[in-house]
Amino acid sequence: MEEKLYFQPENYGSDKKKEHKEPKKKSEKKDHRVLKLLGFLLFLLIIILIIIWLLRGKTVISGNYPENVRNESLTCTATALTPPKIDSIDSTSKELKINAIFKETSELKSISFVYTLQYSSDDEAYKAEAKSHAFFNKALAASGYSVSKFNNKFARYDDRLIISLYAEKNTIDPISAPYFMIALNDDGEVGLESIEDFRKNYEAQGFICASTTENEN
Repeated sequence: MEEKLYFQPENYGSDKKKEHKEPKKKSEKKDHRVLKLLGFLLFLLIIILIIIWLLRGKTVISGNYPENVRNESLTCTATALTPPKIDSIDSTSKELKINAIFKETSELKSISFVYTLQYSSDDEAYKAEAKSHAFFNKALAASGYSVSKFNNKFARYDDRLIISLYAEKNTIDPISAPYFMIALNDDGEVGLESIEDFRKNYEAQGFICASTTENEN
């Protein structure tokens, strides 16, 4: 019998291998994209769960609830008065301004007091600051208060001395009232409540007052 020999070409089957490999690579790429997408979705889910956990027990309210409460203010000014708790130390001119903030018109929220003293020179203002500060500290001690009561500040600007005090409603009582020139009633109590009560109190002492309610019709 005649034996026949067959020889495979050098590159025989190489195309078939490529055909098998290419679908495999495409499949791997597709699987990789799916994994990335799943990972991203998992990351978003974790972030959402963290936000929900942080907001747990908190109530978020939008809009106006309760309804907005309007604040009103009263400003009273005088240029010929000396506060009983602060010595003016013979200033050439002075201005006393009191500003009170109210919840609507019926309840005091806070009150501030600014006393500006003008002197003939920087040196006079410097001396007046030391004397008035000492006078005020003695008044605080006599009332049983610390030297930082009412967030008091004594500041000099050239030949001017500016003294400021501040108090919230809950700190205004028969002892603190005179520091803000609030008169007591016959029972020795602070009987003032509304913006009109405070206006009458200050105008009776010689202040000129103006309020935000004056612009209302």
